[in-house]
Amino acid sequence: MADAPLTTTQAPAMAMLDWLLTGASEQQIHEALSQRYPNVDPGHAMQQVQAHLVAAGQPHPDAINGWCLMAYRSLYQKMLAVGDLDGCRKVVKEIQLLGAGR
Repeated sequence: MADAPLTTTQAPAMAMLDWLLTGASEQQIHEALSQRYPNVDPGHAMQQVQAHLVAAGQPHPDAINGWCLMAYRSLYQKMLAVGDLDGCRKVVKEIQLLGAGR
């Protein structure tokens, strides 16, 4: 199977992934692919997408925790900026639970 992370050289597969994530049907994807990338083998592009999705479905637990902490920080900053102190309290509690290995 192809390398899991999609790169800019795999533009057809990246486009196909975007179409899948926006709910396009198989027919819509095939039509768009043939119009945008007429020389691309749809089966090969789908194999690249599948490899990417498999890898995305197996993240390292530390990567998940890091992403969660960064997302919580962003939410906290936005809530603090608009004065949502109750929301800030909830974010702090969630961070505490995450740190406790919940």
